[in-house]
Amino acid sequence: MGFRYKSSIPVSRERQRKIWEVSRAYDRLAFGLRSHIDALCRVAGGHNADALLEFVTSDTGATAICVRRYLSHSTLCRAVRRYYILADREKLWRERP
Repeated sequence: MGFRYKSSIPVSRERQRKIWEVSRAYDRLAFGLRSHIDALCRVAGGHNADALLEFVTSDTGATAICVRRYLSHSTLCRAVRRYYILADREKLWRERP
């Protein structure tokens, strides 16, 4: 599954793609950058941080995550939106995977 631009997120297409690329490279990143992504997920996802982390760092689809974690699709979408906004503010898109 590749990158899909989300028009409901007030972050440019280019920055969304870069944030997506860095997030998907999670397993190959340095400890400090992984910790930064973990912190962003905790802030953006709250109680659903684990579901958000799984969604932004893997190819697992939203439906599968929502079913497995008893989470509504709209709740995950709101967390993803907050994650991208925070990641843009934190300049996560400048990092290299």
